[in-house]
Amino acid sequence: IIQHMAVCGLLNSFNTFLFLVTLISKRNNLGTFLCTFQSYSRFYSYSASCYFNAALTSVKFLMCKYPLNPWTKSKTHIVCRIIWICSLAIPIFLLVIDKDDVQFDYIQYTCIYGFSAKAWKI
Repeated sequence: IIQHMAVCGLLNSFNTFLFLVTLISKRNNLGTFLCTFQSYSRFYSYSASCYFNAALTSVKFLMCKYPLNPWTKSKTHIVCRIIWICSLAIPIFLLVIDKDDVQFDYIQYTCIYGFSAKAWKI
């Protein structure tokens, strides 16, 4: 699980790097592709980070509670696959609703999902 958390941390670091580039330059110089990638990957990596932290805590608890029933690597890889797949739910859902709703926000100096489609209006 730690290795998967490290990959997720690298994706978070890349998003932070893109944010710092736009913050230092005080304008959007990422282009359309990187702007869209940053917006959707932020949803993906943040939710995956939360799930991996919860999984790590749960696995540690199960290992303490059942020390004679070892937690195998295959079980761990299955849990990690499920986490990566479940983390894709939010970005895919946003892509299906409105894929062109990503815009650069000059207040936060980052690319954000706008939530301006009719589906988001109550």
